[in-house]
Amino acid sequence: MAHNAMELMGTPAELFHWVPGEIVVVIRLPRLLTDELQELLVKQARTLLNEFLAQYHISLETYGTDGRWRDNPTMPPVRRRAFTFGLHRKQPLMAIFFHVRHADASVRDALPIALSYLQSHLEQVAQRGLFIVSAMPNWLVMAAPLLHGKGGPAYPARPAPSLDVPAPGNAFPGWHINWQEQGIAHDLRGAEDVLVAVLDTAQHPDRVLHAAARPEWQRNWLLQRIASDMRNEDGSFVIEYDRYPLTNDMSAGQDRFGDARYYMMPDHGLAVAGLIRDVAPHAPIRLIRILNEYGAGDLYQLFAALTDLERELVAGSIRRLVLNVSLTIMPDIRRLPYIWFDQRQWPSSQLTGVMHALRHLEEGVRLLFESLYAQGVLIIAAAGNDSLHAHQEGLPPRPPRAPARYESTVSVTAVNSRFAASNFANAAVQFPSESGVATFGGDAYGQTDGNALPDAVRTLFISPTFPGGEQNLSGWADCSGTSFAAAIISGIGAHLMAQGWSAANVMARLTMGAERKTETLFGPAPDVPHLLANVVRVQQRFGL
Repeated sequence: MAHNAMELMGTPAELFHWVPGEIVVVIRLPRLLTDELQELLVKQARTLLNEFLAQYHISLETYGTDGRWRDNPTMPPVRRRAFTFGLHRKQPLMAIFFHVRHADASVRDALPIALSYLQSHLEQVAQRGLFIVSAMPNWLVMAAPLLHGKGGPAYPARPAPSLDVPAPGNAFPGWHINWQEQGIAHDLRGAEDVLVAVLDTAQHPDRVLHAAARPEWQRNWLLQRIASDMRNEDGSFVIEYDRYPLTNDMSAGQDRFGDARYYMMPDHGLAVAGLIRDVAPHAPIRLIRILNEYGAGDLYQLFAALTDLERELVAGSIRRLVLNVSLTIMPDIRRLPYIWFDQRQWPSSQLTGVMHALRHLEEGVRLLFESLYAQGVLIIAAAGNDSLHAHQEGLPPRPPRAPARYESTVSVTAVNSRFAASNFANAAVQFPSESGVATFGGDAYGQTDGNALPDAVRTLFISPTFPGGEQNLSGWADCSGTSFAAAIISGIGAHLMAQGWSAANVMARLTMGAERKTETLFGPAPDVPHLLANVVRVQQRFGL
């Protein structure tokens, strides 16, 4: 190894689920406002909320002026503090970001207190004309060194096996995804009419082009294809690297034992986009960087990117869109009550209020994705990789994380090369929701496929070294996780949308599975019952 693995991976001192002291208030607007009026509304909303919160010694501060920005002068400036979405509604929605401060400096994080007061007095605030549909933490978004959250790939990337086949000098052998799922036809033009947007990490475009020029990687067909697409400058492959400001004060990741570790993963998004390019060879791909080099971000970048996409859809500059979100937000629905209420118990008479408070904590995120779905977007979301310990203890898998658990998305979980559940994979859906979808996403360290090779997805990887310290000699990596299964489904979904299928019909087709005969009138069991998922069968092979 070129470096000691401990130099490249670290253990976080604490796990976080939200950015301390940052709140997102989602309000209902009377109508769509101009940018100038939006700024005025943000000031008026802050003034009203501060009048109410003053009795509790709490104040809301303009976003980008306190908290992390006060403690770290190198934080990027904040140019937008509110985002309008739900443009299909007569009364659109607006998400406003604030800092929360308590008069008592010993209160480390005033956010939970502020949310508790707001949620218990929504009617009084509405009587003043401000209709709050959701008040929530600035949840971390994961693929930390300071803020570390549970998320990231199932395992760190590692070198792919070195193989070769006889080939003419102008042919580049490599790894390819093959799918021949019955009832899912290939688009003859390679899905060229469907834009696939990938929200993820990203390498700088110059780094990708530089990597393609390295002599040892000039026979990596996928890297050369992406570099060629980028050089064409025709929109076939675009990396939006610095459109949304990011910092490295957050991280995600876990090691092969499922324990929290942070390490740099700038190739995660390129790996996801590369799989989509393999499956949908002519679909224009836009890789949008909203996660930092450690695979983490927060709701600010998510709202910024998705509201910008919604505006493009309304303006007509995007006609058909597949949105790949190989990322997770907030704890799963079973863990959320214990994390938010810190193991508190309630009498049954208070449970209704507790359930309302929990819904309020994520309603703004759910409505954001619902807004894209209402514009006809096919949203493919990774279910998450939190179930390794549950698997080891013989327990059911964890439920899907947001946004995969929303009805507006296709939730994708992972199976191995034998189409059995990957040991890290979360369930695709939570009962009583209908079945989700599963496809190849690799398996655990030490597991092998039918060719005695590691049971993993081979993806593009251009960093010079791997998280374990190994040198990158081929530009290919072995990766495992529902992120990569979601990428494959995004490519297949693009084929269906290119043939005129609506997002709703694609969702129904992908999740229905192959038609099977059964004597029971209520229908057959899912292909992978304990993941509540039907399988889309694909294989990855080395060749020309």
